[in-house]
Amino acid sequence: MDYVIVSDIFGLTPALTRFKMGVSSNSMLIDPYSGKLQVIESEANHYEKFIKHCDHDKYTEKVKECFNALKSPTTCIAFSAGASAAWRAQLLTGNPHLKKLIGFYPSQLRNHLQLNAKVPCEFIFPNHEVHFNVDDVIANLGRKELVECKKVEYLHGFMNKYSVNFNANAYNYFCNYLKNNAIAD
Repeated sequence: MDYVIVSDIFGLTPALTRFKMGVSSNSMLIDPYSGKLQVIESEANHYEKFIKHCDHDKYTEKVKECFNALKSPTTCIAFSAGASAAWRAQLLTGNPHLKKLIGFYPSQLRNHLQLNAKVPCEFIFPNHEVHFNVDDVIANLGRKELVECKKVEYLHGFMNKYSVNFNANAYNYFCNYLKNNAIAD
């Protein structure tokens, strides 16, 4: 099995590179900044940078292009804006090699609830989001075929070592979870 890791707005960081290597040697990384290592600033600054350099629609297109180019069975593991882009892109690709999407805290997904899944999708939502009701989004998605949602006690960004909401216990738990449930070479 191959893996595509789709970053959040922070893009390529040393921590994400370590995560990618821990997933599999058969993994590739998609980020909003075309593989350029990012200097970590505040989350607000990075969001502005993301919108200026890429934005949600262009990121979806970038992920779709990657999905279209898959040549072997692949699972996508995606974070935040990347998870939302992957949700949109999985519907736009016709490539049968995309086998599963696992998305962490896909907050922009709330704007694309009319879409459906073409592949099994598993979303891990934070306990709370500032801009929307997590339970309402989970209830909507829970009615869709091929979609499974989990709500956890952690906050948006718990898997990102550069986020103010990073949680080492959650990170370790979900790295093990991925190894046991998604990563099988």
